[in-house]
Amino acid sequence: MAKIRTEIFIETSETFIIKRNRTFVRTWCEDCGRKVGMVTLQEAALLTGHDVKAIHSMMENRHIHYCYLKPETPSVCLRSLCLF
Repeated sequence: MAKIRTEIFIETSETFIIKRNRTFVRTWCEDCGRKVGMVTLQEAALLTGHDVKAIHSMMENRHIHYCYLKPETPSVCLRSLCLF
């Protein structure tokens, strides 16, 4: 008697919904060449699960884009953060 083999594949996905009390900052990212959302270092660390030091390292290694919207406070490009 022949054996019958059944394979079942289950595909899952996750969606993050971020609710913020303040307005969302959108500005031009020179590296992306488009208007993108920007977040603070602390928010980027929270979204990725890394610490702020790791986010700084990613910025220094040019893995993620950033710009200075306020003096001494870099803002991280959400698009590059998601693509990394």
